[in-house]
Amino acid sequence: KFMPFMDEPPGGILSSTLISLYGRTIRTLRGITNETINKETKWRHRGPELTTGYHPTTYGRN
Repeated sequence: KFMPFMDEPPGGILSSTLISLYGRTIRTLRGITNETINKETKWRHRGPELTTGYHPTTYGRN
C-alpha cells in the first residue's frame, strides 16, 4: 500500500518559524502605517466655505 509522506521535510520547522515572524512583523508595520499615514487631510471637511486657499475666478462672483 502507498503511504503518504509522514516525515517533516528538512528545514520545515525553521521555515515555519521564519514565515510566522515575517508575518507578525509585516502586520505590525501595516498597523503603524494605518495609524500614522492613512488619515484625512485637515482641509478636507464638509461645509460651504473653502479652506484650501483656492480663490475661484470664473464662478461664484458676487
